[in-house]
Amino acid sequence: MTPDLICLLILALWSFPLNHIPALARVAYSDISWGMGNRDKMPDVPPWVGRADRAQRNHHDNLAMIAIVIVIAHLTAQNDSVTAYAAIAIVVLRILHSLSYIFGITGIRSLAYFGAILALFVIIWRIFT
Repeated sequence: MTPDLICLLILALWSFPLNHIPALARVAYSDISWGMGNRDKMPDVPPWVGRADRAQRNHHDNLAMIAIVIVIAHLTAQNDSVTAYAAIAIVVLRILHSLSYIFGITGIRSLAYFGAILALFVIIWRIFT
């Protein structure tokens, strides 16, 4: 498996903790019956739980686009060391983005987001060159 695809796998697996952090926090701030029920009423939680929800949505919103670009680079044999480093940068920056989003560190969050987008454009550039 190429480094690009390994990075894509890591990003996909990063979805697992992002999917569960908000729900586990809500169970911790209420009780297990909320987690086992229909969740019609949301418990009162600290602001970081809402940020965790938004970090999760942001990750899922961007994952498909990232996956498509990495897979196209792989299928067209346009992947190389440049795309590998760009994919590694995307993984590091997307995880940093999620964590800084949850912890409310806006400056780092924004830099991580734009850095990951820039790395994605590097892969797109390599596809077309």
